[in-house]
Amino acid sequence: MSTHHFWKLIGGLAICFALPWTFLIMGPYFSEASTKPVPYSEKDEVEGLAAYPERSTLRYGSSDYGAKIYAAEGCAYCHTQMVRPTYAGPDMWRDGWGGRDAEGLSRETRPEDYFGESFAYLGYQRLGQDLSNVGHRITTREAMHRHLYDPKSFDGDSGMPKYLHLYEKDKVTGEYVPTAKAEALVDYLMSRKKDAKIPEADKRNG
Repeated sequence: MSTHHFWKLIGGLAICFALPWTFLIMGPYFSEASTKPVPYSEKDEVEGLAAYPERSTLRYGSSDYGAKIYAAEGCAYCHTQMVRPTYAGPDMWRDGWGGRDAEGLSRETRPEDYFGESFAYLGYQRLGQDLSNVGHRITTREAMHRHLYDPKSFDGDSGMPKYLHLYEKDKVTGEYVPTAKAEALVDYLMSRKKDAKIPEADKRNG
């Protein structure tokens, strides 16, 4: 191969990588990097909330640590945290995936929903249920813990493994007691509530 053809090949490869990187990564990054909370107006009728997106998703204490446990345990390999648009999948038809449907808050995920999170665990596969709004579906810490150490108690057909290594067996009662890691993971899962109402001023078409 001549030097001329070699550099043409390198240039072509560079363009092939640069274009997708620019339009799929850098473009969305810069368009969302300037995202700021939008205040709710009176007609939005949202009590107790000042803006969307909320400035912090850490509603249950040690959710930052819990997010690290979530990553370390590989939860994102089987669970997503992204309610797809209806043209891309049936997420909105599934019970509770889109949020609080009875309250009219069920909706698709938006980029602003990840505001304040250092890393968005979008997930890889949908072997398990989407967890974007799992904090609305499993509403107590006791139930969330039970789902972690005994998934089949929720669904007999569940393929989710037991996370018994996050619990210690009490020598007196024989019951499983959550470790600090289990408590942090539950904190994180309980905070997965991405169905906040969108202000009228920030609604987009499509």
